[in-house]
Amino acid sequence: MKDVLDRLAGRLESWVDAFARNAAWLVLAVVFLLFVQNPLREYVGRGQFVANDMGQLSHAAVFMIGVAYAWRWDRHVRVDLFYRGMGVRARALVNLLGTVFLLLPWLALVAWSEGPTAWQSVKLMEHFPETGSPGFFMMNVVMLVFVALVGLQAIAVMARSAAELMQPRSRA
Repeated sequence: MKDVLDRLAGRLESWVDAFARNAAWLVLAVVFLLFVQNPLREYVGRGQFVANDMGQLSHAAVFMIGVAYAWRWDRHVRVDLFYRGMGVRARALVNLLGTVFLLLPWLALVAWSEGPTAWQSVKLMEHFPETGSPGFFMMNVVMLVFVALVGLQAIAVMARSAAELMQPRSRA
């Protein structure tokens, strides 16, 4: 059973990795789209709203997708008062219980709240409210991608934690 859980976790984490590595290319869009705003303001006299909005959208996507990737590699911010000093099994238990009782209910609430909003936004092909630029609906889609990727990583964490807890205790 431990091998099955480890393989499941590995497969899910490979999906998170692949998606995040591809989304990392959005950083170039962020840099270009937001960098170009300064010369446009300085030399042309005004920025480009569409470029700014797309830069903001790309920036949001990088961070929302990056959450699952950071968690996958244990590079996220953690309030680490006790966790660092815990043994492997205690950490696995904390990860399992925290994921099941804190993260998953919160993700379900976000999905339940955002799902209809995203669907309506896509259906209307919603524009940015302040500028009228196209593509605001993608902000809502990125929220659902966030929920999906963090959900996949949550399943992987639960599988790895359960696999660790199933191992017999060592007598060391």
